[in-house]
Amino acid sequence: MNTICRTSPNFRLRTFRSLLVLGLFAAGTSLAGTARGSDGYVYEQDANIAVGEGAGAATYSRRLGNDGNYEVQASFRSFSGDPLSLAFRFPARSSHESAQEFGVSVEELDALMAACRARAGCNQEEFNRHTSRYYRDHALTLSQERADQAPRLRVDVPRVVERNRSRVKPVAVALRRLAAQQGRDTEWMMEAAIALVQSGMVYRQPATWDGGRKILGFYPPMRALERGYGDCDTKSALLAAILQNLSNRPLVGVHVPQHYLLGMAGTPRSDQAYIIHQGRPYVLVEAAGPAARRPGEVSKATHAALVLKKGIRVDPMI
Repeated sequence: MNTICRTSPNFRLRTFRSLLVLGLFAAGTSLAGTARGSDGYVYEQDANIAVGEGAGAATYSRRLGNDGNYEVQASFRSFSGDPLSLAFRFPARSSHESAQEFGVSVEELDALMAACRARAGCNQEEFNRHTSRYYRDHALTLSQERADQAPRLRVDVPRVVERNRSRVKPVAVALRRLAAQQGRDTEWMMEAAIALVQSGMVYRQPATWDGGRKILGFYPPMRALERGYGDCDTKSALLAAILQNLSNRPLVGVHVPQHYLLGMAGTPRSDQAYIIHQGRPYVLVEAAGPAARRPGEVSKATHAALVLKKGIRVDPMI
């Protein structure tokens, strides 16, 4: 099954700024109407998620324990078709913290606006500097593909990965335990991580809003683990964070039109797809799923985009 993944949409800054940036001195500016829990975050309760259909389909179950930890049980298959089962726990609070670090909160931007208004001499240029810093602090980056286009916000995937690398350690620990039980090496363990994210979790695009924050259709890794699903860039960020706990092999994110995948440093075999970045080969890894694809196997859409060599961006992972 081929999946064409539309990467988390670039948030049109033109519209957003007309409400919150260019409208600095317009009264009553807000984007109200979003719902949130008592602490600004909606904690997920117990869930059993079927990933795919038919006998032997993967499952992903999540339970919120009385101790405030999520308990996850994932059942999926290795690339060789062997059934695998992975259990891990992580603090529910870590998902909350991960979500609060990311995305745009209207209340937070309104507070920036109010603070600027309260300062003598504050003008539009100064407010724009503050909002640009706010975007960077919340793992978003401004980009402008052409001079005649308005700047847009996009997800800073490497920054998200860096911030969540330590938080996903419970997944890496469970994978190491599974590899040790089966007498497997690091390459097998990394392929098990890829299989978990690729076909052991549902492929689904996150919503535009989450917990009162504009998230551009992207979940940071802990939120993806909590929900049990994600799209191509969400899953790529999660997989990169896990892999960085399993190996010191350099990684890059690879954006092609409407899609996002990873590259792992290494010498490719003749049958593996790869890119060259700064003189080094990176074997491509499709995280999106639901099709099971080993490292070096890419979808037809990805292959076509790489052949055209248009709209490709490489994001080195820190």
